[in-house]
Amino acid sequence: MGAIVLLLDDDEPAVPGEETRRTAQICNSGSVVDRFELDIVGDAKDWIRVEPSEVNVFPDQSVGVELVFTPPRSADLPAGKVPFALRVMSHEDIEGSVVEETGVTVGAFTDFDVQLTPTTRRARFGARFHAVVDNRGNAPLRVRMYASDRDSALRFTFVYPETVVAHGKGALVPVKATPLTRRWRGADLALPFQVLVAHHGEAGVEERTADGAVVQAALLSDAVVKFVMAVGAAVLALIALWLFVLKPSVESEARKQLPPVANPSDGPSGSPSPSNGTSPGPSPSGPSPPPGGADVLPPPPPPGGTGGAGGQGGTEEPPAGDVGDGPDGNGKGGDGQAFDRRIEADVTPSAAFDTRARYTVPKDATLFVSDVVFENVAADKGVIRLQRGDTVLRRLALDAFSNEDEHYDEPIRFGPGEEVVLAVSCRTPGTLVEPDGARTCTPAAYFSGRLVTTK
Repeated sequence: MGAIVLLLDDDEPAVPGEETRRTAQICNSGSVVDRFELDIVGDAKDWIRVEPSEVNVFPDQSVGVELVFTPPRSADLPAGKVPFALRVMSHEDIEGSVVEETGVTVGAFTDFDVQLTPTTRRARFGARFHAVVDNRGNAPLRVRMYASDRDSALRFTFVYPETVVAHGKGALVPVKATPLTRRWRGADLALPFQVLVAHHGEAGVEERTADGAVVQAALLSDAVVKFVMAVGAAVLALIALWLFVLKPSVESEARKQLPPVANPSDGPSGSPSPSNGTSPGPSPSGPSPPPGGADVLPPPPPPGGTGGAGGQGGTEEPPAGDVGDGPDGNGKGGDGQAFDRRIEADVTPSAAFDTRARYTVPKDATLFVSDVVFENVAADKGVIRLQRGDTVLRRLALDAFSNEDEHYDEPIRFGPGEEVVLAVSCRTPGTLVEPDGARTCTPAAYFSGRLVTTK
């Protein structure tokens, strides 16, 4: 025979950082007095011990020992059930040695902190910070984020107002602080604020805070104002230089270049009349002007243009309809009527692509698609394709979006009778629309543009 170990059931958890004891009975089922050595086996042997570690037990008698638990107050030891074994080694009957497996519940403790990085940031419109929540406890930590400033001059936005941090880990929570008013001019203004992290536990509410500040800069700095004033002064100086110096000088030079004005006592051609009454001779520079002193103008050009006879050399307007190749002259579908349509798929899980969701363009029209919105509101998983008949135009993974809006500067053209096809390969139906479990994938596509009649 050998040793028999009796462990008393005890649901009291071992509190990290404190000492907890549990009683055990060591029975000698042999026929002689036996000495037993006791120790702990397993990962918890560093913080569990047996007192005493050796006992002498008479036949058919038992001796009580104590298991002493001193779990460290550290995030490395998570809260919950921790298995271990009590090994009892017999000196008289080696085969009678036993290893009794059991476990102990390690209690949870909370220890966390929050820091703001950076603590100060300069901005004109809004500053972005990161609140770093550090969970030094041994259990998951659920916290809620708050922020306030004493002057109520800031508006705060948290990307994740509530978050869960794993034990021994940290979480980075973005926060944006936006001044409620604008400052056009002046020196920088410091706006201090405080971020508060609250944890609601069994022991009550635990809070940690971190201080930060937004240094609000003016929209127009002093350097910009001085630069604008210098530019304005330079413009005014240039205007004054033109009005009072350059313009009078230009006008004076222009007057000097004007021909002299004829005297009324001069002859018809503007030259003085001879005093002896004789007619002046012909001008040495060429024939005299025609009677009346008027210049002879050339005849106007023919109305057909500046080219050869009959106006054959003039330019002609291009015939209507020869510009471009599309409905609006550039092939982009500017004419026609506004068009929109939504097609939705209903596909069971399969690796093949289902192409039943489609729209056929009328035989007498052309469709120009400029906007497409892909919808995945149920969070399906798989692949979606936009096709022109069998030709793949766009391919997206359903896992990557819930709504994907795409705009095309150059519209996608679908000719008469061609089909707009929404092909879907469903891997896993989503559960956002049907929480009890969906059987099919139901992505959809909404497209809009212009439908142009070709006849």
